[in-house]
Formats: sequence, C-alpha cells, structure tokens
Amino acid sequence: MHLEWWDLCCSGDRQVAIAAPRRHAKSTAITFSYVLAALMFREHQFVIICSDTETQSSLFLGDIRQELLENEDLISLFGIKKFIKLSETDIIVEMNDGHKFRVMAKGAEQKLRGVKWDGRRPDLIVCDDMENDEAVMNADRREKFRRWFYGALLQCRSGVGKIIIVGTILHMDSLLERLMAPQGGAKLITEELVSYPEETRFKARWKAIKYRAHNEDFSKILWKEQWSKEQLQAERQGYLEQGLSDVYSREFLNYPIDESIAYFRRDDFIAMNDNDKEQTELTYYTAADFAISTKERSDYTVMATVGMNSAGALFVVDIQRARLDGKEIIDMMFDVHNRYHPDLFIVEQGAIEKALGPFLWKEMEIRNRYINLYPQTPTKDKVTRARSIQARLRAGNIKFDKSKSWYPVLEDEMARFPRDRHDDQVDALSWIGLVLDKLVDSPTNPKDEEEKEEYKYDNDFYEEGRNLTTGY
Repeated sequence: MHLEWWDLCCSGDRQVAIAAPRRHAKSTAITFSYVLAALMFREHQFVIICSDTETQSSLFLGDIRQELLENEDLISLFGIKKFIKLSETDIIVEMNDGHKFRVMAKGAEQKLRGVKWDGRRPDLIVCDDMENDEAVMNADRREKFRRWFYGALLQCRSGVGKIIIVGTILHMDSLLERLMAPQGGAKLITEELVSYPEETRFKARWKAIKYRAHNEDFSKILWKEQWSKEQLQAERQGYLEQGLSDVYSREFLNYPIDESIAYFRRDDFIAMNDNDKEQTELTYYTAADFAISTKERSDYTVMATVGMNSAGALFVVDIQRARLDGKEIIDMMFDVHNRYHPDLFIVEQGAIEKALGPFLWKEMEIRNRYINLYPQTPTKDKVTRARSIQARLRAGNIKFDKSKSWYPVLEDEMARFPRDRHDDQVDALSWIGLVLDKLVDSPTNPKDEEEKEEYKYDNDFYEEGRNLTTGY
C-alpha cells in the first residue's frame, strides 16, 4: 500500500489524489517521508504543506524540522549546513554546496496568491486532511473551499509544479470525493482493494485512488502488518457500541454513510406492484425543487409527483430531474401538469416571486391552462424538512415505481442523504411530506352518514311542527 503511494507520488504526473483510511500512516508515508526525501534528493526545492488549519500544517512541518535538526545521519549524508530561517510555519535550509530549499505550512483558505521565493513559485504542494467534518456538511462552505482550491492553491504552483492530496472522504460532495469521480479522475474502489488496472488508473487528469481498510467480510485486509481481522472487528464494535457506525464507515472505509442506520434505509424502499400501478382513484401532488440561481447552477431542477389513495398511502410515480433554464423549467411544469393534473403544485415562494412568476403567469394565459401553485417558504434545515417523508417511509407507507429509469438515482441519493453530492430529489419529496401533514383530512364515511341523519331529523321535525293552514 505505502509503496503504491510512493509510486504515485514519484510518477511524472502533476496531480495525485489518495483517499486512505485513518491510522494507516498516510501522513507518515507522504507528508513526512516523501516530502523529506523529495527535498534531500533535490526533486523539489519549494514546498507548501497545507492542512485544515495552519496549526495542523505546522505540526507536519515540525516533524520534518526535527529530522533536519537532530538526525545526524541525515545531516552528514546530505550535507545540511544551516537554517537560514527557522519558525513553526516556515523554514529555509542551506546545504554545504550552497543549494537551498524552503518549506511553508499553510491552512486551508489562507491567502496564497503571489507566493514566491527566490524568484520561483512552489514546485510541490502536499495537502493532508484539508477538509473537516463540520465544513463539509455546509453546501456554501464546500463551494467556497472548492473555489479557493482551484482559484488560489492550484494557481500558486510553478509551471512544472506537482500537487498531492491525501485524506479521508468525509462527504459525497467533498473535494477529495469529487477528484475520485469519473469526471475528475478514475474512480477506483473494488473488492480487490489495491489491484487496479494500470490503464484505468492513469487515464485522467487526476491520478485518483481510494482505499478501504477491509472488505465486507474482512477476508481482505489492506494493511495486514498493522491491522489484523480481529483488531479491525474490535475497532468497529467499539464504534457500534457508541452508536457511531457511520463514523467508522467514514474513517475506515472511505464511505461517509453507514447505510444500515442511514436517514433513509434501502430496506424501506418498497416497490409498487401491478395492482398499485393500475389504481385510477389517486390524488396527485407535485413538488418542485428549482435550481435557477448562480449558487445552484451545478444542481438539478427536480419535479417529484406522488399519488395518494383513500387510505393515505403514497406512490412515487414520477421524478423529473434535469439541468434547465427558466423556459425549460416552465415547459416541464406544464408537461407534468398535463400528465397528472396534481391537486397542488408545491413550489418555493422565492423562486416564484423573483424568477419564474411573471413568465409563468403569462404562459398560463397563453396556454389557457392554470397550474394550482402552492407556494411554500423555504427552510434551510433540510434534515428537519425531510422528517415527514422519513417517517412515512419507515412506516411502509410509501411505494416506488422501481421499473422507471429515474428510480436507481433516486434511491442512491436518498440512501446517502444528507452526505450525498445532491439532495434535490429529497428536497422535492420533503415538500410533499410537509404539505400533506398540513392538509385537513376530508370527512370519513361515518361522519358523512352522521351529518345526513342530523339534516334529515332537523327537516322532518320542521315539517311535522308546521300547520298547513296558518303556516305556523
């Protein structure tokens, strides 16, 4: 495992991303040993070590600084002469022949624009655990971090500079996970753990590799010299006893969700049968989650439609999901309306008022078709908003048309919520759950019969007490 990491770091590729489990010596192997070797063998001269905070980065630099100060074999073998600069976050070292190198420690999102030393830019950047669990749970902070990474950190490299990222995947939309995705690099995770085809691994701009500490039945262990099957099982049991199985999955399996205790459990997704699909007396509701602002341009517009029968059971019959402009969104709304004629078309208040409203009203007049819009004020707490749908799903009160092409993507997104890259479909279904909770139930048959009897009694009594002659 460690040799494979070194192969990646020593390759001619300029962008390498490694996702490895906790306590598998990734910082020791790369941030410490590889960086030290790259400096001593003069592969690189100006290095930046970047971590979540500057304090954490300075600890990594401190290990390197200690070796350069105290390791007599290293000092004599490579001819280390003196420190020109020596601080917690920055060192400059001169060798006996006059060669110099510099290492700086930086925290994520610190200012890096224009960083230079001796007329050169950094030729090696090593990023170690740049993301933290709190930040990745906030979509705005994830986006801000990505913009800093691509706009500042990557741009401060020299023309031939290399960047190496090591860490653990904390969220399905984290920077590190995105680098693992097919559009950014080959996604490499299999039951074989480390046996990946060469042609698959190195065909993308990022050389990306992802490891798990073990497979499902512990028959394959990633680092056998350090972790036995029994040790890993005991480690997992400790997390389970504390109710933190998702934390174990994240830290040791590079999958930030334990699906056995997920917000939406896969076992709760019930398929519609033929009788369900043939129902004709369903009341339909549609909810839309729009992606029309500049902040949401990478998200999808989703329109979810469910049917509800007289017993209150829900049937998810349609999910429309696409990246659309305003005109296309309105066309989709009319398409869904014409197909299902939903009693309520649930939309976010702000999107209708500020973006789509004027065009939508005009289009209704032109088409002479009027959508029964039901605007709702958006809330930021998506997890709380999804409670109603979660409860209905756990109670077995929701069924899905699993024969549809949209279903696998929906299940994956729901099973990974709230740590998936997208949550647009969950948001749309959540609106439906919230609104249905607010609706007043129509009178039941017993109530109808009771009211009829009261009406009949009142009318009969009125007729019996009336004098046909006088009218009193």
